[in-house]
Amino acid sequence: MKRLKLISTFIILTSLFACEAPVTFNEPQPTDTDNLPKFSKRLQGQYLSLADSSTLSISDKLIQRIYDFDYKIHANQLDSASRLSGDTIIDLKTNEKTVIKRDGDSLITHVHYIDTLFQIDYDNVVRKFKGYYFLNTRYDKTSWEVKKIQLTKGQLVISSISTKLDIDNLKEITETQTDTIPPYKFTATKKQFKEFIKNDGFSDSEIFVRQKKNGL
Repeated sequence: MKRLKLISTFIILTSLFACEAPVTFNEPQPTDTDNLPKFSKRLQGQYLSLADSSTLSISDKLIQRIYDFDYKIHANQLDSASRLSGDTIIDLKTNEKTVIKRDGDSLITHVHYIDTLFQIDYDNVVRKFKGYYFLNTRYDKTSWEVKKIQLTKGQLVISSISTKLDIDNLKEITETQTDTIPPYKFTATKKQFKEFIKNDGFSDSEIFVRQKKNGL
């Protein structure tokens, strides 16, 4: 059994960049705002998630989420493509081996996994507006998903648009037809986008706390 197979469900459920019904804009937000060439020094660093104890690492052009934990499964959860041999699980299809520890009938493997969430390039642009950073990721040729980052007193909040309240708010502000269905797509002026922020838009949030350098 592949290690990534063991943790795939966990990663999907905890990923802050996952969204049930994509909410997109026709261009990066806010409009008429320059792209940043890199993340500011103030933003760069390591942050601990309050949700699952994963670590968020922000460098000059990259955001990565690092998972480092013990994963436990029961021996009878192994599928027919896996074989347990001593302290090793062998994937019979790929011959990949995963070292485990036993705890009664449970099997424990240590997971160290790095998920690249955002890397500044042609399809991933960053803009700053009113003290916030906005991560714009290309969804398709004419659509962009947007996340908001706020850093206050060592607390980093990454927020997305996914709740019904957010969507209804955008429909009202942008005067979009009410029959809009997933995937949602909006056209917003800079003024409208500012109003959306002021109306507590981006309400789906995850909190991270900056880690001290000597604790890294």
